[in-house]
Amino acid sequence: MTAKEYGEFIVKRKWLSLLFGLLLTVVWVMGLSGLSMNPDNRIFFSKDNPQLLALETLEKTYSRDDNVYLVLAPKDKNVFSGETLAAVREMTDRLWQTPFSSRVDSITNFQWTRSDGDDVIISDLVEEGLITPEIADNAKRVALDEPLIRNLLVDSDGLVTGININIIMPEDPIASGGATIEIMKFIRSEQARFAEVWPNIDLYVSGGVPLTLAFTEVSMKDISTLLPLTLLVIFIIAGIALKAISAAFLTALIAILAAVGMMGAAGYMGVIINAVTSNAPLMLFILSIAHCVHIISTQRQQMRSGIEKKDAIIESLRVNLQPVFITSATTAVGFLSMHFSDSPPFRELGYMLAAGNLIAFVNAVLVLPALLAILPAKVQQKETYFSKSLMEKLSNFVIVKQKMLLPVSSIVIVFLLLGITNIKLDDTWTTYFDKQFEIRAHSDFLEDNLTGLNAIEYSVPAGEDGGINNPTYLANLDKFANWYRTQEGVNHVSVVSDTIKRLNKAMNNDDENFYKIPESQELAAQYLLLYELSVPFGLDLNSSINVSKSATRMTVSVQHASSAHLRSLDAKAQVWLGENIPEFKTVGSGLSVIFAHLSERNINSMLFGSFMALVIISLILIFALKSLPIGLMSLVPNLFPAAMAFGLWGYLVGEVGIAIAVVGAMTLGIVVDDTVHFLSKYLRGRKELNKSPEDATRYAFTTVGFALTVTSCALIGGFMVLASSGFRVNSDLAQLSMITIAFALIADFLFLPPLLMKLENFRNKLNK
Repeated sequence: MTAKEYGEFIVKRKWLSLLFGLLLTVVWVMGLSGLSMNPDNRIFFSKDNPQLLALETLEKTYSRDDNVYLVLAPKDKNVFSGETLAAVREMTDRLWQTPFSSRVDSITNFQWTRSDGDDVIISDLVEEGLITPEIADNAKRVALDEPLIRNLLVDSDGLVTGININIIMPEDPIASGGATIEIMKFIRSEQARFAEVWPNIDLYVSGGVPLTLAFTEVSMKDISTLLPLTLLVIFIIAGIALKAISAAFLTALIAILAAVGMMGAAGYMGVIINAVTSNAPLMLFILSIAHCVHIISTQRQQMRSGIEKKDAIIESLRVNLQPVFITSATTAVGFLSMHFSDSPPFRELGYMLAAGNLIAFVNAVLVLPALLAILPAKVQQKETYFSKSLMEKLSNFVIVKQKMLLPVSSIVIVFLLLGITNIKLDDTWTTYFDKQFEIRAHSDFLEDNLTGLNAIEYSVPAGEDGGINNPTYLANLDKFANWYRTQEGVNHVSVVSDTIKRLNKAMNNDDENFYKIPESQELAAQYLLLYELSVPFGLDLNSSINVSKSATRMTVSVQHASSAHLRSLDAKAQVWLGENIPEFKTVGSGLSVIFAHLSERNINSMLFGSFMALVIISLILIFALKSLPIGLMSLVPNLFPAAMAFGLWGYLVGEVGIAIAVVGAMTLGIVVDDTVHFLSKYLRGRKELNKSPEDATRYAFTTVGFALTVTSCALIGGFMVLASSGFRVNSDLAQLSMITIAFALIADFLFLPPLLMKLENFRNKLNK
């Protein structure tokens, strides 16, 4: 069946076509029940991620802990007043009721170890009862002098203090999501109560669990605000472009049907909705408009020339069916290349958008023409200045200045490409959330005033069961911790050797000379046993020492750490260990470390994905355009826009993270669309209408230039909405996509036509 025959079929059987299209939508709707949400931030990592595997090994050795961290900031800037200490003590006691909690640490329940004659006493630093000035002064002296809690539970000046809740999350992802909601519901109720009872103390909430919930909350916020706004943008742009409210409604309807179909397909695929995939409907809204604009605008052009509505629809399908199919295929290939992403959410986003784009194509060539045939249509007999006269002037400019445009364009391209050298792979996962979210403000306060949210964790082997009591091992462990304390950004190191040294001091009448590693393994073992037997349940060292006592856990807290800084710290640690303690062969782990490596891994994996997309799209274009030179040449104006966008990003921002890695491959499939439509009209002018290269160029500009401008503006407008997302991963992706699409339109108007005419002139010379 030819495109014309297909158009005749649709127009003749418009009601049947509409019914079939709607039945397909019903099938997709049934798949919506398969959708689910998962707020766990570990969904960003593939199961074979080496850093994730290292973390899972560490968690199996000790425990899988997450946390909620509360910062108390008294307005009088004195943590050690009776009122603040009472508030910390009360809050500590209440927070033991937190669902899934395994431990609560604060300055008040810190296990203060000291000697009393021949006895060693271990007790809460601030016990129950009236808090006298003497108790407060003692708490201040001990807390600010104790490396175990200084810069972790209290800052060095005693201005703010923290309460850390260890959480053991369920391993099942769905159960973990439910647990997160339950935990934060409890914490927020306590937060509200605290504000009423202790109005002179500000309370900030951060930590892993609140950050995890933020991934879900940002998704819900984007869905509730950005989706309607995007639909409004599409409606306005389509209405202005097509000069008809009915056409705008049809465009919006096709976009909605495509989005519903995509989400249903995602349900059938078992996709779990998260902060990345939640914006797939928004992006599909943006992409769907292009098909509609080309089909409707061609129909209206035909009707303007005096052709009947039905014949105009048939002609529009004849002219547009192939290019719309090609653009759908190339766009789908671009999205499917995200399969190679190292981050599962981006892979799933690619699958969803590839499926959604094909569903949008079906609706555009099935439901849309059927509705156009059913509904009445009136068109202005006169084309607007922009859609005709301006395009004619632009085409004339390009034809006259073609010899100048190529070298000037080349200079601009080279300049922008040089900006890529300014780009560095860096990211800070705790800043993924915009400051409009409370979690971001509270996390920033925590890092500015107390401790870092980013941590590097090590499981340090002792070589044998019970080996952690070996004085040599403990001395080396202490040496490793002290080296880390000298590194930039490191504000705290949690290590068991500090506890051993404190116990040794207490066992020797609090003599400062004994604040060191014991000389015998037996003594160290006795001290640890005494400590474990003396501390209350939940405050032991089980999370820091493995069962066989053959390894210990060391946690390095880093303030305001970027991905590059974390990678650098761990790399330096590996070098230092190799030179000083080679038997401590261990690698850094933790969520922060995995995120630190993710952007780098994602870019490396997407290089292959982009290459595969390029190869497949090249083959599609060569086959569709039935010309090897033109097919290959068509890629030229589409290879540069993404690179130019990266170059401009390098000049303006200089930093790329996890989301940016997929932009090149994703936008390659999108920006090819304009080139395909322009080339299809150019080749029609050359082959069907027997026009010269210059006249064919003019024909392409006047027939499709306006539609390309509209669709590009719609894409930019839609991505502009997404750029306002509070989730930086999405906003960065949107911003770079906007820039790429803008460069692509410029390239298609100012670079491609001179290239085509130069190729034609070269062919003519060869033929002569």
